[in-house]
Amino acid sequence: MRKFAVLATVVLLAAAPAWAQRTVNEMRPLSPTGDVTVSNIEGSVKVIGWSNAQVEITGTLGADVEELQIEGDESELRIEVKAPRHPEWLETDLVLRIPVAASIEVETVSATIEVEGLTGSVALESVSGWVKTSGRPGELSIETVSGDITVAESAPRTDIASVSGSIKVDLATGRLDAESVSGAIGVENGSLESASFETVSGDISYAGDFVGRGSYDFESMSGGVTVLVPSGVSAQFDITTFSGSIDNDIGPEAERASKYTPEKELSFSTGSGGASVSIESFSGSIKIKTN
Repeated sequence: MRKFAVLATVVLLAAAPAWAQRTVNEMRPLSPTGDVTVSNIEGSVKVIGWSNAQVEITGTLGADVEELQIEGDESELRIEVKAPRHPEWLETDLVLRIPVAASIEVETVSATIEVEGLTGSVALESVSGWVKTSGRPGELSIETVSGDITVAESAPRTDIASVSGSIKVDLATGRLDAESVSGAIGVENGSLESASFETVSGDISYAGDFVGRGSYDFESMSGGVTVLVPSGVSAQFDITTFSGSIDNDIGPEAERASKYTPEKELSFSTGSGGASVSIESFSGSIKIKTN
């Protein structure tokens, strides 16, 4: 009996934070093209586009959260999870439904962020939480420190940056700028008008076409760069590496730039040479492949 009482006490103490969580169920009016700002520390934020001229906020607040502060009017709404000075349990999960054409800005520390079905401007920042988006927003900006980033479809203008998190874009169109220090950058299917990819030690992979006379820049210090293009691609390629290798399936072989250094250079055109493609690496390998 005594063992049972001890066990019951342990279970109750373990469950206490969950019991102390408070349910959120709020509704606010918002213009179809209004602005929404969300700030959360720990847990998750999910934003879904819908046809109503309202913002619905549901979810649960962590046990130590002071309040969910909601301020603003029909044109601009600010939602913030307020925490005390020395909190222990802040895990807060929020689900927001906002007008599909509204603009959203989300900032978190360790909370994950997920956005789907919006056509307005989307700006997302997290320190260690992962970020995922689906649908095609009008403009997209994502920044993380260590959180991975997954984008189902890029916007006409997309800016993505991470320190050590990976960056993955399933379908890339428009203009895309992606930067990472040690995380990999990957585009699964691209038809970009222009692009810039930059890493220090992370690998870069791009599978897709080059459009018109767009400019495409790939730069890495020690990470590898792999570009997979259609057999009929039309572009001017300028490739340089100091100590890395160059493997080219669609043009001539690279040549030594100097007999005194291992630096290699390669410049060639395919088709009418409309697009401009620049690839630079210090020590990472460079591969140009065709599908």
